[in-house]
Amino acid sequence: MNLSSAKLPQLDQCLQNELSAMTSLSEILKLEQAALIEGHVNDLNELTKRKGQSIAQVAELEKIRSTHLEEMGFSTGLAGINALLVQVPSATMIADAWTQLLAASEKAKEINRTNGILINRQLTRNQGALNILQQNNPAGAMYGPNGQAKIQNITGRGLVIG
Repeated sequence: MNLSSAKLPQLDQCLQNELSAMTSLSEILKLEQAALIEGHVNDLNELTKRKGQSIAQVAELEKIRSTHLEEMGFSTGLAGINALLVQVPSATMIADAWTQLLAASEKAKEINRTNGILINRQLTRNQGALNILQQNNPAGAMYGPNGQAKIQNITGRGLVIG
C-alpha cells in the first residue's frame, strides 16, 4: 500500500472540487427544471449545453479522484474510499467531503429524475396536440411534397391550394 499522508490533501482537494462541480450541476438542473415548468423552451438549449459541460467536468474530476486512490493503493469508487477511511480513521476531512459529495450527487440525481418526468409530460402533451391536429385530416398529410397545404375532397382526390 502506497498510503502517504502527503497524498491525502490532494484527494481532499479533489473531493472539494468534485463537490463544487456537483453543486454547480445541481444549480443548472434547477434552472432547467424552472424552464421546463414555466415553458421557457428557448432557455433549454443553453442550459443543455451548460449541463453537458458540467457533467464533463464532474467526470474528469472523478477520473482524477480515481487516480489519487490508485496511487495510494486503493481501488476506485466507493470501495476505495471506504477502504481508505477504514485504514485512515483520522482522515475526517475526506470522510466529510465524501459524505457531502454523495449527498450532492443524490440531490442532482433526484432533480434530473424530476426533469425527465417533466420532459415526458411535455412530450405527451405535444403528441396529444399533434393527434388533435391530425384528426381533422384523415389522410394524415397536411402538406403536399411542394410544401403547399393539401385538402382532401369527399371523393378522395387531392386538391392543392396555393
